[in-house]
Amino acid sequence: MVDINLNILNVCTSTNDVAFKAASSGTREGSSYLAHIQTKGRGRNQNKWTSIKGNLFLSTIIKPKVNKSFWHQLSVIVGFSIIQVLIDLGINSNLIELKWPNDVLVDKKKISGVLLETSKNFIIVGIGLNILKTPNIETKWSTTKLNEHIKVSYTTEEIGLKILTKVFNNYLSWEKFGFSYFKEDLNENINNINNKIIIKMNSKSNPLTGIFLGLGDNGGLKIKTKSKITEHFSLESFSFG
Repeated sequence: MVDINLNILNVCTSTNDVAFKAASSGTREGSSYLAHIQTKGRGRNQNKWTSIKGNLFLSTIIKPKVNKSFWHQLSVIVGFSIIQVLIDLGINSNLIELKWPNDVLVDKKKISGVLLETSKNFIIVGIGLNILKTPNIETKWSTTKLNEHIKVSYTTEEIGLKILTKVFNNYLSWEKFGFSYFKEDLNENINNINNKIIIKMNSKSNPLTGIFLGLGDNGGLKIKTKSKITEHFSLESFSFG
């Protein structure tokens, strides 16, 4: 088991910044950072993550022993860990979905996001979770918060430790058994499975239309077109319709 050491910060630019600097200096796996306020929070693809006091801003250091080509799988496994904690906290499991590759939805609204940032020998896992408030400047998606769905109140530290414990339990299982250990459970929670999907590989490619079959054996989007079934990991964009 990984020894989790949670450090509480009042204010920082981003907990990922703090964790990355610490890991680069040799800080051990399991060292984690929770901030009450972030001044420069961010999400995937440099999207701004609106940081409101009372919500969860958490990062931890992971140093996988498996081949680096598999590290991307941790994004959905961390997302699945958050789903498991939200269910444990009392949210109806039928309302929760995982939106590939890094968002958690409750009742079709975003409640949490995951940001992985990698270096040569470590990963920083950043987690944001709306607890008390929802951002009011987001335009890409509707948002929700934990306290809209449960009656019991928890501190950010309590929720952070619950998430870290679940993340590291699943991380150790992933290292031991691989992605296939989680694939069935993930596909039971994945958003828009068996729906029409339109993907674009890059700015020069034509859109490709198919049916989203869920996550493939290696954690990518498994898509069925007229001619074949393929798995995609890196996309410029995708949408369902």
